[in-house]
Amino acid sequence: MIGKPGPFRIIRSDDSGNVEAPLPPPRRRFYCNNYQKCLDLAAALNWDNFTCRGCSGAIDQNLLWRAYAATKRDGVAGALCDIQEVDVHTNEHLVGLKIVKTG
Repeated sequence: MIGKPGPFRIIRSDDSGNVEAPLPPPRRRFYCNNYQKCLDLAAALNWDNFTCRGCSGAIDQNLLWRAYAATKRDGVAGALCDIQEVDVHTNEHLVGLKIVKTG
């Protein structure tokens, strides 16, 4: 797929909460292998909305780290969001860490 790793946050400063003139729904790829992870990322980062438009189907590692940190700070986000896998760079080798929730 062409594009950048996502998901992408949608920020609206217009009248997006107007019930009488709702906005069209954002483009989403419901059948993407990472869709559930993107939902968890958006929830952990407290996003109102996100889109898959322009996404390559991969997860932005920076967002994954931010979401992981958010789940550690916020107990509710930690309980609701399943942020399990975080990649770390060590001596120019990519090592996959599995974050295991206990308790």
